[in-house]
Amino acid sequence: MGALSALVGTPVERGGVDRGGRRLSWVAGGSGPTVIFEAGAASPVIGFAAVFKALVADHRVIAYDRAGYGASEGAPLSLEGQLGDLMAVLESAGSGVLVGHSWGGLLVQLAAWERPDLVDGLVLLDPSHEAFWSTPPALPSDDVRREEQLESAREQAATTARVAATTPEIEQLLESACLSYLETPEQMAVHLAELPMILDHLPELAKRRTEAVWPQIPVVILTAMKGRPEAFVRPVLDLQNALAATTNARHTVVPDSGHYLHLDRPDLVTDAIREVTGGAFQAVGGV
Repeated sequence: MGALSALVGTPVERGGVDRGGRRLSWVAGGSGPTVIFEAGAASPVIGFAAVFKALVADHRVIAYDRAGYGASEGAPLSLEGQLGDLMAVLESAGSGVLVGHSWGGLLVQLAAWERPDLVDGLVLLDPSHEAFWSTPPALPSDDVRREEQLESAREQAATTARVAATTPEIEQLLESACLSYLETPEQMAVHLAELPMILDHLPELAKRRTEAVWPQIPVVILTAMKGRPEAFVRPVLDLQNALAATTNARHTVVPDSGHYLHLDRPDLVTDAIREVTGGAFQAVGGV
């Protein structure tokens, strides 16, 4: 709260909802069309700080922590648990445009299929697709993954602070806020367990996509190219183009951004969100 309040120049507020005796928490600021950020796996939602700052003047912006992340209390990891928590945030907000990165981009699609009455639009940032893991990866040991996670967290924290902050003091606040997501052994355990949980649910995710009925909402998809191995470029583009065709989405390939589009191109992400909240185009959906 301190980091985002300093960043935007006005106080942000703490919100939350009781989920069967545990607290699901978020921070929110601004007024106007509601936008809800859904972070990628093992990523802090405060990584959206630059986009939060750009939108808060004329949007109601909500950045929530999934169970076990940040200020949200832990819960057994499951697909239904994460989806239920997202819909609880949506119910509290009344409805909103969902902005999902990576795994978050797939999770918000699930929400749109499950509760179309709560989803006003989607902005999908390099969204995951269950077919990406047609051959599930062999994960290294937890010790190796723990070191990789710490290194990644430090890199994301430094980039988030550098991209969003306007003073050294705010930069330090943002970096500390990002790193606070891995302060405890319990938080690290959640970070390490999330990807295996996702991989365990691949057949269920594929089944849900097959049965999905898309609501008539605007959708924008941004696909990052920078740093993507050549062998994966065509398969990823084919899947994202198919998703765009199904949803009548605007799909933009972004050659100068890596996977974390909200860090590399926060301007492009902000424009995409404004396009959706402003109803700049009409979606057909219903496929």
